[in-house]
Amino acid sequence: MLNKIIHLTQELLTAYWHFIFAACLLALVVTSLIAAGILRRSRRNERTDSRRGSGSSSATAQQKTVSSSMNRLPSEEYQVLRDVFLPRLDGKGLTRLPFVVVARSGVFVIQPQRESGLISGGPKDDRWTVMHGGREHTFTNPVLRSAYHARALARYLELPEALICSIIYFDQEVRFATPQGPNVLTSGLTRFIMSHKAELLTGGMLQNVCERIDQVAGSEELRQKYEERNSSRRRRARREASHAD
Repeated sequence: MLNKIIHLTQELLTAYWHFIFAACLLALVVTSLIAAGILRRSRRNERTDSRRGSGSSSATAQQKTVSSSMNRLPSEEYQVLRDVFLPRLDGKGLTRLPFVVVARSGVFVIQPQRESGLISGGPKDDRWTVMHGGREHTFTNPVLRSAYHARALARYLELPEALICSIIYFDQEVRFATPQGPNVLTSGLTRFIMSHKAELLTGGMLQNVCERIDQVAGSEELRQKYEERNSSRRRRARREASHAD
């Protein structure tokens, strides 16, 4: 019985082999096309997800910038002034305050920071250290810098320093090796400013503060003086470094 089945199968294969071969070949082609289509759709979905992820990341990064935070402050309650140039406390040139916000709840001096990575440093250290991508460099302690700006602004406005709130805002991904004060932020800048509810500046005082700061905000003349002094200081530092070598 088994021999008959084998013999019959051989006869069928011999008689219809070309049909069987064509069917197998067709099945192989169809399978290959289906597999190629699945692979293309998979890659297309991956690219779409990647673009969506990149867009989400970009949008998140944009939302974290100081400028975007300032735009979310109600304009009827908060006045934002950019590039405020004030006399230095030692009287030698000018210092620049990137952002100042004025409201009934006080005056906020904001120091933006672009560093990213692991940051080490205490509030009283002259320099902080950042480690990122296996590289390390130091930068001026932003807490001290912002406090200096707050004192310079208080002197210029002839206001108690208690009415000036200094804020340091890191808009990149950072981690701190040691705990920082409540005014060192990595998110929630708008929320932090609006959380101050006590009315510190009355109507007349508020208007006077806004007008005085506006006189020195965004001034091209003051900007030029500031940049000229900084350029001079950098040239002097390079000369001193070359003499030291």
